[in-house]
Amino acid sequence: MENEEMKQEMLEETMETAEKTERKKKEKKSMPILLQLVLLVVMIVVLRNVMGTVLVKGSSMEPNFNHGDLVFINKLSTSIGSPDYGDVVICKLDEGSGYENIIKRVVGLPGDEIDIVENDDDEDVYDLYVNGELIEEPFLGEPMMSDGNIEYPFEVPENSYFVMGDNRNESLDSRRESVGAIHKDDLMGKVVLRLYPFSDFGLID
Repeated sequence: MENEEMKQEMLEETMETAEKTERKKKEKKSMPILLQLVLLVVMIVVLRNVMGTVLVKGSSMEPNFNHGDLVFINKLSTSIGSPDYGDVVICKLDEGSGYENIIKRVVGLPGDEIDIVENDDDEDVYDLYVNGELIEEPFLGEPMMSDGNIEYPFEVPENSYFVMGDNRNESLDSRRESVGAIHKDDLMGKVVLRLYPFSDFGLID
């Protein structure tokens, strides 16, 4: 009789131990799932505030960016950091009736003196000077044939940037009084990657 009771107790202990083990297994399985969900939410929040995608509209950045290109931007490059010469950025432009995002290239930093003057050899062509130095721009598809309607030399205000489109003859940019230098608060981010078209997928130098 005692042996049967001992066997029963041992069986109960074994079952209780098995149940505890099973519960621990379930807890171990559920923790990673919960952790994954938390990490996923954190990643979504971070990505929304750090990264973004923009669809290029218009021809102002040809031949380097075309209408319909989908680009990836780093928002921290302009919010926490500061853009540099040659960086391609997305700017928020106030058009009166609302804001529009435009893509341009940074050619002047705060405090720079911008001058656009007629080329010595061709009166229909203009050259860009920054702080008295001629800027060579081999990435342009064609020579610049308009200096806009601002007064030169133009000093870039504090916390602002002088931007122009690569397609200088079809670009509304800082050369126009209606645009002017772009304040840092109106820089949405730096273009770092072209996502589409897939044939041109890759990092932006």
